[in-house]
Formats: sequence, structure tokens, C-alpha cells
Amino acid sequence: MYIRMRSTRTFTFALCSLSALIALGCQGPTKHGAIARQEANSRFDKTASVVSFDQSRQAFESGDLVNAKKHIAEAIKRSDKIAQYWALLGRIELESRRLEEARAALEKAVTIDPNFAEGFYFLGVVMERWSQNEKALTNYTKASELDGSKLSYVLAAAETMVAMQHIDEAREFLLSKLAYFEHNAALNELLGDLSAMEDDDKSAWRYYEVASLIDADAPMIGDKLLHSLYGAQEWQRCLDQSRRLARAIKDKFNGVVPEAFGMYEGRSLSMLGRFTEARGIFASVVHRNPENLEGWIDLGQAAWNAGDDVRTEAASQRVMALAEGRFEGYWLRGLVAEKRGETAAAVGWFRKAVACAPDSATALVSLGVALRRSGADVESAAVLAAAMKADPAFAPAKHAFTAIDPSPSNTD
Repeated sequence: MYIRMRSTRTFTFALCSLSALIALGCQGPTKHGAIARQEANSRFDKTASVVSFDQSRQAFESGDLVNAKKHIAEAIKRSDKIAQYWALLGRIELESRRLEEARAALEKAVTIDPNFAEGFYFLGVVMERWSQNEKALTNYTKASELDGSKLSYVLAAAETMVAMQHIDEAREFLLSKLAYFEHNAALNELLGDLSAMEDDDKSAWRYYEVASLIDADAPMIGDKLLHSLYGAQEWQRCLDQSRRLARAIKDKFNGVVPEAFGMYEGRSLSMLGRFTEARGIFASVVHRNPENLEGWIDLGQAAWNAGDDVRTEAASQRVMALAEGRFEGYWLRGLVAEKRGETAAAVGWFRKAVACAPDSATALVSLGVALRRSGADVESAAVLAAAMKADPAFAPAKHAFTAIDPSPSNTD
């Protein structure tokens, strides 16, 4: 009897224990288990979002905007608190020319991370596309402040200042960054551009020279340096640069040298007093392009200074044929006639030159001197006075006018 009752109690206890276990199983996971599962799901979503982000970026870089947008949407769906994801979406929308959508995505990016420089930069791009330069500048400047190592942010801010005609502000901004980007060609080139905008060729060529030394193959820097050297009256440097560029084109590209290089070479030679060499350069220029009016004018002047009357006359005839309204053709022809002793003919040619360019001190002085030689002193004095008025600093005009001025101050 005792044994039977003990067995019954044991069975009852086991049944109760089993029921309790079943009841616990039906209640689901513990709090700790739920948290662990949530963290696991979060890790999975984060990993999956990174994969989608990488796929989107690769598609974007290859130009596949459709798949780029699809993948970044998946990434954002799994993890929408990452600024880089929204920024990439903004760039995709920007490339797709959906500017409003781009703005919304980029603003979301900088809201999530107020220190996200890239987001502010591309917001600036959107504003610039809308021609909202003030807002573009604000965003570009913010981007450059947050990440001072990105030259693209600095250049974007400076170029926007230039577009707004804030030249001095742009220069000061770039100079404040020069110590960090001293060895960057683009920044020095832009500083050169700012100087060139204000006709400060003496400063411009120095910046361009630094830029060309840093990156000799950068497009246009060599041309800008050449132009600014001529404007700064650095004749020998300009001559060297024109020849350097010509050699580079011949050696690297086996191409035809642009006419501009020949023109700068010839003009630099002329300014250095090497007229015979200049004449040869200009002759080559017009041989390649007989329609180059400026080339013919320069050829005529170089030939005249080299004592080549025949080439001067030929050049003058070509100038008159190409542009009958330009004074240089008649003027060159008048010089030849005057040298030959054909004073009346010279006066006639110079009158035509003055008719084309009434304010040209060069044409007026030539006519005034020819008139004086022809005996027309009164008219000569009037013409030379007009030359002085046209250009008081023109040395030939002052010399010719002083030679005939009977005033006491000029009789010593």
C-alpha cells in the first residue's frame, strides 16, 4: 500500500514538472533572448545595407543610374540613419536631373550628420544648378570648413565667388588656403585667372608658371602662361615659352603648331629687336594661313624694321585686300612710298590710314611728318597736335610735335 502511494506521488510530480516545462515553452523567448534576436536582425540589416550601398556605388560609377537607385533604396530601407546613403541617393538624383529630389536627399544627409562635408558640397551643386549662387556659396564654404583637405570644395567656393563678381574675396579665400595646397596646380591656376581678370599680367604669369611646373601637362596652363608673359612684357620668357609649347606639340603629338604660338614667338622677337628672325616667323605663319590678317600686319612691320621694303609693300597690299577698313595696310604702304621719296604719294596713303583710324597716334604722326616734308607746316602742326591729344605718352608724337612747336618752352 505504501509502495503504491509513493509511486503515485512520483508520477504526479513528474507530470506537474512536464506541464510546467510545456507552459514555459508556450510563453516564448525570454527578454534576453528577444534582445539578442533583435540585435542579430539589426546586424543583418546593417550588413545587407552595406552590400546594397556598395552595389549602388558601383552602378553609379559605371553610369547605371537605374540600378544605382534601386540598390540605394534597398540600403536606405534597411538602414535609414546613415548620411552617406542619403548623399549617394542625392547624387544619383542630381545626375538624373531631378534636382528637387536631390535637394531633399542631401538635406536629409546633413540633417543626420551636420558634420558631413560631402552632403553640403553636393547641396551647393544643386543650388548652383538653380543659379542660387548665395546658397551655393554657403554650402561650398561649409563643406570646405568641415573638410579642409578637399581641394574640390575650396575651388567650388572660390569659383562661385568669381561668378558673383567677388574677385577680391575669392583671392583672399584662395590665399588663405595656399599654404595647405601650395603644390597644387589647379589652385595656382585659379589665382592666375583672378589676376588676369584684373589685367594684372605680372602677377598672373607667376601663378601660371608655378602651376605649369607642378603639372606641365595640365590643359590650357601653358597657353595662359604664354599670354600673360606677353602682357607683362616679359619678352624673352614669352619667346622661350612659345618655343617650348611648339616643341611639346611636335614631340608629343606630332601635330601642327597653333598659329598663336608662332604669333607670340614673332612678336616677342620683334619686341627684342630681332626683326629679321621675326620676319621669318611671320612669313611662315601667313604661308600656312594666307587669311591671317594680324599675321600680315606683323609681317609688314617686322619687314619694315628689318629694312625689307619689298616684303613690307607686299604685306601692305595683302592687308588692304583682306581688310580695307584697317589703317595698317595704308600706313605700311605710305612708309614705303616715303622711303622712296614719293612724298605726295606717302601723304595720300597716310590720309587713308587716318581716315580709317582717326584716333591712331601712329597714323597721325606719320601723316604729320609727311605733311611737314611736303611743306604743309600749318596742317602738319594741327595733325601732330591731334596725335598728342590721341596719345600724350606716344614718344614719336611728342618728338615730332616738339620739333615744330615754336613755343618758348621748345626753342632751347
